[in-house]
Amino acid sequence: MAFTEEKFKAGMTTRQYIDQIKVNRQPFVDIYERVEVAEAVQAQFDDLEEPLKLAVFTADWCGDAMSTTPAILRLADSTDGLSVSVFNRDEELELANGFLPEDRAGTVPVFVVYEASFREVARFIETANELVPDIDAMDEMIARELASEGEEEARRRRGGRRTEFRVQHARDWGNVILQAFGDVVARGLTLSPSERPAVGGTKWPPGD
Repeated sequence: MAFTEEKFKAGMTTRQYIDQIKVNRQPFVDIYERVEVAEAVQAQFDDLEEPLKLAVFTADWCGDAMSTTPAILRLADSTDGLSVSVFNRDEELELANGFLPEDRAGTVPVFVVYEASFREVARFIETANELVPDIDAMDEMIARELASEGEEEARRRRGGRRTEFRVQHARDWGNVILQAFGDVVARGLTLSPSERPAVGGTKWPPGD
C-alpha cells in the first residue's frame, strides 16, 4: 500500500494525538514535557536545506511507544525542519507493516521520513537499539523488586513500575532516542534514491 501526500494530510498533529490517547496519556505527556532536544540534534533539523515530512505509526498501549513517540514528537514540534503526521497503528496495521520486514510485522512504533516530494529517506523502528540494554536492565530490576510478590500481584504491578521508570528516565532515554533517530535521518540524506531508505532502530534477530 503506497503512502501518499493525501494520506499524510489525513494524520493527526501531536496535540490531536495526545487528546485522543486512551491508555497512558499522562505518562506520555510527562515524558514529552521532560524530553530536552540536544543542541546538535536541534541544529541538524533546523539547518536542513529542505524540510522533511515525518509519518508516525504508534500505539498508546505500547511501552516502547511511550518512550520513543513523545521524544520524537517533541523534536518535530521544536523545528520547522520536520512536518509530522501521526496515525494510530492499530487502525493502519497493513500500511505500517508495509514499512517492516516480514519477521518484524506488528512492531510498533514506526517512524518514516520523507522528502517534500514523498521520496522516502529513512525508517526508524521501535526505539533506539542503543537503549535495549537499559530496557533489559529495567525489566531485570523490576523482576527483582517484585520477586516476593505472588504471580498475579507481580503481573498487576509490573506495567505500572515500567511506566514509572520510563517517566523517571525520560530525559536520558530521550537523548539516546533522538541521537539515534537523527543519525539514521542523516545517513538517509547521504544515500542515493536507489539506496534509500536508511533503516535504524532495534535490530532483533529473526524469531525473537
